[in-house]
Amino acid sequence: MTECKHGLKSGCSYCHAPRSGVSRPAPAVPRKRGSSSALSEKMNDRMTALKKRLKEIRGG
Repeated sequence: MTECKHGLKSGCSYCHAPRSGVSRPAPAVPRKRGSSSALSEKMNDRMTALKKRLKEIRGG
């Protein structure tokens, strides 16, 4: 093997990796967003209620 661009005489795994067609990862599957939006909506409602209570306590 020749010296790689990273300066290693024996070559590194990035420059001298075996070139097989199998090493490619599968394409990512998009996630569902249904439950996360429901959770964020719930959190938003809680924060709104908390701010409202805080305003009442402070006399605003």
